[in-house]
Amino acid sequence: MRERVLRAAAEWVWVPPDAVDVVTDDYRMIVYGGRGPSVLWSSTTRPLDELIGEMRERAPDGTALRWWVDARTLPADTGEILQSKGFTQVEELEILARPLSGDLAAELDVPGDVVVRQALDAESIELAANVDSEVFGWPPPSRNELDHEAAAVARGERSPGRFLAEIDGEIVGTSGYTLLGDVVRLWGGSVLEKARGRGVYRALIAARCRAAQEAGATLALVTARTATSAPTLRRIGFVAYGTKYCFQL
Repeated sequence: MRERVLRAAAEWVWVPPDAVDVVTDDYRMIVYGGRGPSVLWSSTTRPLDELIGEMRERAPDGTALRWWVDARTLPADTGEILQSKGFTQVEELEILARPLSGDLAAELDVPGDVVVRQALDAESIELAANVDSEVFGWPPPSRNELDHEAAAVARGERSPGRFLAEIDGEIVGTSGYTLLGDVVRLWGGSVLEKARGRGVYRALIAARCRAAQEAGATLALVTARTATSAPTLRRIGFVAYGTKYCFQL
């Protein structure tokens, strides 16, 4: 199971329509429009000063460079080297997974007043993206990204897809999922502060897993913040298989 989970996590890559995907022998980096580059993986014998300079040349002016590090990163002390070069650790995520079987909504005791639906039109997609931005502090997606996502839904594509959670008709949470073979990747689970503690996060997990099961998925995969969603996921049957860290310059 461990190898299956780590392999699926390593293959988890999303390239937005207005981003540039840079793949070399030493690293893979996504340069997001207006948001700067993010190094997804690195494995190199070259001095990191060289790589940092190379990457900064591709970064839009005034943007940050983010660099993900995990157990597969080489050199093994990349995190320490980056910090010595002025990087700061800004994220710590656990790689978690659980097999999919049975009625997860019943198992997770999802409250009856939380209603979850898929975002199947442009307005719902934008509402979901705005909740994500508010909760995580991310820049909102570009108009091009939103239009691209809405067009995919209009064509009947259901992956990747967003879900909205409502209480009394008010949108209080959102999340997304991507299907790849028999694995569903769960991402972007966010709940407005005023609605936390009411089962919204569990409802979003259950709804996505149910939709994934119906599409033939047998494994759910999440990379979750260690201090927030990871403890909740472990309580509902997810198992941790590794940790990844993000450093930012």
